[in-house]
Amino acid sequence: MTMTGATHTGLFYDGDQQYAESVGGFLRDGLEQGQPGLLIGSPHRLDLVRAALGSDADQVRFLDEADVYAPQWNAYRVQLDFISQQRGARARVVSEQDLASRVPAELVDYRRIEAAINVLFADTPVDVLCPYDAGALPADLLEIGLDTHGSVQGTVPVVPGPRSEDPMGLLADLAQVAPPPPGATTLDLSSPSEVALARRLVHSRGAEAGLAPDLVDDLALAVTEVLTNALIHGTPPARLHVYDDGPTWVCHVHDGGRGLADPLSGMLPPSEPADHGHGLWLARQLCTAVDVGTDATGTHVRLHAKRPA
Repeated sequence: MTMTGATHTGLFYDGDQQYAESVGGFLRDGLEQGQPGLLIGSPHRLDLVRAALGSDADQVRFLDEADVYAPQWNAYRVQLDFISQQRGARARVVSEQDLASRVPAELVDYRRIEAAINVLFADTPVDVLCPYDAGALPADLLEIGLDTHGSVQGTVPVVPGPRSEDPMGLLADLAQVAPPPPGATTLDLSSPSEVALARRLVHSRGAEAGLAPDLVDDLALAVTEVLTNALIHGTPPARLHVYDDGPTWVCHVHDGGRGLADPLSGMLPPSEPADHGHGLWLARQLCTAVDVGTDATGTHVRLHAKRPA
């Protein structure tokens, strides 16, 4: 039997009962058709669906959103791993995180995730349901769900403004370049042999910014990957700017190249470590958020680390 590609549906719910009935019904319908289910959500939401499913809950995998979305791009890897484990059987995935707790850079990145899934999962045998708490989330967060899903259901909110149906257009709109502020610390590099200087700068300034040592280590590794790519595949010299950007601390890599040919590069795990996009994929697994954009001056990659509250 030939299976169709992915569906991507936004569920707008208002209260625990509607959530449990809608998500539980979606997963139960899948089980009745031989489709295994994965639910990602808060512990409270997981408990609601366990109760709604009763004995059928044993056939569903439950994961805490705090683990899956740490950082956010890890959710793609978790979902793809689950789908591949089904050996060709169609799967059902429900995935929700606490958007209200995210900083602005993370919310921009979440828009990318929701838009990109329409392209990246297009040929994948999976039905994805993304719940949005219509009774609690502000309009700008509900707007993400309205802009990025092929269909919506539930208590669909009325949010003013035009709606976009083109995921690649949304991704292009989100690739705007933010220049470094005048007070940024800048390091110029001309060859990969100088990347060690950049790591030292990240470690010293990251510690001064109050970041935890393990977070600084992750950020330094991400900078190493992105900066090395810029020096080898871009147009040197490259620059590393480090600076505060509200609730995040940013390592901003800039080279004179014309950017990536594929706007989806690095959004899915590469088949091999040497594959194009490996450095960006790794950076997305290590950083709070990652911005990639190109302007008249070249290519910019901004690596965000959330500052301590």
